[in-house]
This record gives sequence, C-alpha cells and structure tokens, in this order.
Amino acid sequence: MKKITYIALISLLIFTSSCNTTEKILKSNDSNLKYTKAMEWYNKGQYFKAIPVFEELMGLFKGEKSTEEIYFYYCMAQYKQKSYLLAAYHFKNYSVKHPFSKYAEEAAYMHAESYNKQTLDYSLDQTETVNAIEAYQTFINSYPSSARIADANIKIDKLRLKLETKALKAAELYYKTKNYRAAAVSYQNLLLDFPDIDEVQDIQFKIVKSYAKYADQSISSKQKERYESSIKAANNYINRYPNSPYQDQIIKTKELANFNILKSRYNAAMSSNLTERTKILSEMQSEYNVIIDELKDEKNIESSNLLLEKAYFQIIKTEYLAAQESKSEEKAEHYKAAIEAFNVFNSKYTNSKFRNEAERILSAAEKNFKKYSNG
Repeated sequence: MKKITYIALISLLIFTSSCNTTEKILKSNDSNLKYTKAMEWYNKGQYFKAIPVFEELMGLFKGEKSTEEIYFYYCMAQYKQKSYLLAAYHFKNYSVKHPFSKYAEEAAYMHAESYNKQTLDYSLDQTETVNAIEAYQTFINSYPSSARIADANIKIDKLRLKLETKALKAAELYYKTKNYRAAAVSYQNLLLDFPDIDEVQDIQFKIVKSYAKYADQSISSKQKERYESSIKAANNYINRYPNSPYQDQIIKTKELANFNILKSRYNAAMSSNLTERTKILSEMQSEYNVIIDELKDEKNIESSNLLLEKAYFQIIKTEYLAAQESKSEEKAEHYKAAIEAFNVFNSKYTNSKFRNEAERILSAAEKNFKKYSNG
C-alpha cells in the first residue's frame, strides 16, 4: 500500500513538473492552458518562463482583441526581467499599435521608465537620459490629465540634473586643464541649456575669465577679438550682477583685457612684415583713444602711453626700413613717409627716450630722400 502511495506521489510530481516547464507548455495545443500558465508565471515573478509563452500567444491570437492584453504583459515581463532595452522598444511599439487600448497610457509611461532604468552615472554616456526625458515629455503631452504627471515631472527634473551636472563638470574640467576656449563655450551652452542652474553667477564669472585666459594663450594677431569677447562678457556680468562679490575681479579683468588689446596690437604689428606694420600701428593709435578712457589703474595707463609712444616711433623706423628694402623708384616715397612720421612723433614726444634714435633715422631719411627724389 505504501509502495502504491509512493508511486502515486512520484507520478503526481512528474506530471506537475512537466506542466511547469516552458517547453511542455509550448508544445501543448491548448491555448487557454498556455495563457493560464503564462499569467501564473508572470504573477509569481517567473518572467523568464512567461515571456516565450506570451510570444507564442501573440502569434496565435494575432489580429484579435486579446492580443492587446497579451502584448502588454509581454512588455511588462521584459521590463520586470530587467531587459530594459527590449522593454523600451516594445512599450513604444505597443503605443503605436494600440493607441486606444486601456493599457496605452501605462505603456507610454513604462516606455519612459524603461529608458530611465538604462541611464548611467553623470560621468558616463547620457544618451538614455536624453531618451528618457523625451519619453516622459511625450507622455505628459499625450496624457495631460494623468495621475502620473507629477511623478513624470519629478523624474524629468532629476534626469535634467544629471545632464546639468555632466555639462558643468565637463566645463570645469576644460577650465582646470587650461582649455579655455572650450571652457567658455561649454559654460555658455550650459546657461543656454540650463538657465535655472544654481551657479549662474559663478558660471558667468568663469565665462569672463575663460575668454580672457583664452586670449592670453592666443597669438597676437588673434588676441584683439578674443579680449573683446572677454570685455563683452564682463560688461554683461557687471550690468546683471552689480552687487556680486566678483565685481572687483570682473572690473580688473575687463581693464586688463582693454590694456592687452593695445599691447597685442603692438605685438601683432612688430611681428608682421614691413608692408603691414605701419597700417597696424596706425590702427593701434586710433584704438588707444577708445581704450585709454576705459583704464583706471595708473600702471595700465602708464604702460598704454608708453606703447603709444613706441608705436609712433616704430612707424618712423618701419618706413625707413621699408625704403631700404624697396625698389629704387619706391624709396623716395618711404623716406618721405619716415620724415613725416618723425614730425608727428616730434610734436608729441619732445622728451622721448627714443628721440636720439629717431633723430638719427630722420637725418638718414632726409639725406636719402634728396638722393632718390632727384632721380
């Protein structure tokens, strides 16, 4: 009797076990059994068993109303199985195929949730973060009366904070590694993308400094426009934050940028060929008249005045050198220009430290002008 009972129990276990394998269920011709077992496994959290059965059921009931429910649970099983990439795809597909289903709203929300689950730390790739934000926003636009709207907005804020943090850290890294052009652009883009960021004043300050430091690193011919970018950013900061603790630093940075424009123009002239040098030095003289009004520091004013004096002297010297290197028929013109430049210099700087050299050049220029102007 005991032996019979034992055999009966073993048989029951074997039968039960055979019914609990995915392979056995898939081989069955009973669609209702398949659906029942798939839902049973789903409710027990045995998603790996339920998924292939749901897949077959979708094929069996293709085109029927019941497919909507089966496909939804299939999507959910993929999500709960942590197959978030597949879940995101299928929830999106569900929304397209069954826009009027009773599960459509939840599918749209779960599409965003699936992307959210794939997001990485801010220091890593943020593609899925962007996808999640877009999916939540699509959900909000599609279901503005949903009870999940508040939750979706909270999650968007958290995701945007991740993007904001990544962008801020990237800009800070550029600044720390002295890649100031990239830092300036990154900080500006940060403010455009995240205008509500807490560190607005700090970022605006870094933009001013980044442009100034970028100009410092540049070749003299490029410095003027880059210092002007720093000045523009400084003016914007001064007007927006008159009570900022950075005001004094910004004002000093702006003043130094103005002085450095003058200095860079002089250096650009001296590194250019003789043909361009006089032109650049003459432009620098005009720029001086604008810049000097912006300067308040006595040291910068004194240095600017010395640069202007050197510019007037260098025009004399440049025209004389150009005459020496010119063809015979062009020499007189350059010697005459050197003499005229001396007269301007002499009227402005009677006690210049460059006077002795300027007078020697004048003497030689006058002598050679007579020689070449007489043919």
